Amino acid sequence: MKNSKNILLFFISVLILLWNPLTFRLYYSNHEVYGSKILSLIFWLIPIIGMLAIWYVRRQKSLSQKAESLIFNASYVTIILGFLILINCLIGIFSRSETESIANHDVKRDGLIFKPNSVAVYKTVEFDYTATINSIGLRNKEVEIQKPVDTYRILCFGDSWTFGWGVDLEFSWPMQLENYLKENGYTHVEVINCGQGGQFTTTYKQFMADAVPLLKPDLVLVGVLQLDDLAQLFENKLLEEPKGDIANPKYLLKSFLSASFGNYLGMVNRQDEDVVDVKAAWEQSNEKMIRDFRGLRKLRFTTLTDTVQTLFKTGNLNPGLLNNYIDFPDRVTIFNTPDNSATQYAIQKMNEDFADMKRISEANNAGLIFINLPMNYFTGHKVERMPSDVLNDYFMENNRIDTIYSAIADHNQIPYFQLTRHFKDLPEKDKYFFKYDGHPNERGYHEIAAQTGRYLIENHYLRK
Repeated sequence: MKNSKNILLFFISVLILLWNPLTFRLYYSNHEVYGSKILSLIFWLIPIIGMLAIWYVRRQKSLSQKAESLIFNASYVTIILGFLILINCLIGIFSRSETESIANHDVKRDGLIFKPNSVAVYKTVEFDYTATINSIGLRNKEVEIQKPVDTYRILCFGDSWTFGWGVDLEFSWPMQLENYLKENGYTHVEVINCGQGGQFTTTYKQFMADAVPLLKPDLVLVGVLQLDDLAQLFENKLLEEPKGDIANPKYLLKSFLSASFGNYLGMVNRQDEDVVDVKAAWEQSNEKMIRDFRGLRKLRFTTLTDTVQTLFKTGNLNPGLLNNYIDFPDRVTIFNTPDNSATQYAIQKMNEDFADMKRISEANNAGLIFINLPMNYFTGHKVERMPSDVLNDYFMENNRIDTIYSAIADHNQIPYFQLTRHFKDLPEKDKYFFKYDGHPNERGYHEIAAQTGRYLIENHYLRK
């Protein structure tokens, strides 16, 4: 019986070590459940009850089988649960602390933008290319963190237009810009691609906060996509997950489970393969969306051409485009209207983003330039996308986006360059953009690079 009591006392002691206010802080201080009074009370009550149980067991000369079984089983189950939460916490701590020092800077192993040394294969009916990510998480050739002496370093931030969607790395506009500048005598220039698809000025700012202090560029180019970047500032605000009510029992339980065991799920979902088949993922995602269409959404899908419908169904077009076509078909009209309340909100946010980007650049002795990247809506290039494209001739002649972007640059006293006129003047309107996907092709990116390079040279932003 003495051994039995000692085992019970040991189990209760372990229970108290795993469940107390200090471990509550350790487990949940980085999660919203840390603000839950109910959960905090539980982590206070368990050690109190445990101490009372130790006092009770010590006072008893012998315990009934029922009492012993009850205390043992309750302690055992709670200890197992506590160990699982502790291990989940440790997984999170070690994954966050996985950093390596490179040239006296801490670089996260998950990369500046992408997972380092990963590969994604993009293969559709319009293009076939591979995106290879370097060791610091950029779609770029390898980069020396410490800028070589006499090198003039340029960082290019932006979305898929900057990333180089649809083409191999050497044909993205940042890489073609580097080649253009070197061909024109600027042999010590280095251009680094910091683009990622689907992003907008708020995320460019976040990427800059990590990359600019690390890579110490002389110049930062921000490629802002006509209309799309502005629209996303409004759309992403609306699509943000609202914070739940931690006092709601259902929400509290969901948050508790996520905070307690979420890192296990992350390990299970972590892909062992570094190569991602994007087309297969698109097909699966599009198939589910199309299958779930009802009512007006289903009707809108049928208004797309048969070719475009087939491309979505077979994974040849991005699910993000499908969302825009179906759920926000009037986005071009709205955000090309400066007085619209949604546009006004987006303008305010973009102004705030550029003010922050300017501060980041100035703090690191780098120049900053606003590059307005062209879309077919405003340049007359032939892209088969959605029924509202019949209005593109109107948008081309009534382009308000360039005025909005120019005003944002002026407000923040940032140099501004736009390519709209050049692309409108290009004679072959079916040669510079992918017909269905809508991104620039190799020739389109070349025009962006050459015109940007000419602008930098003519305005004396570079040194040889």
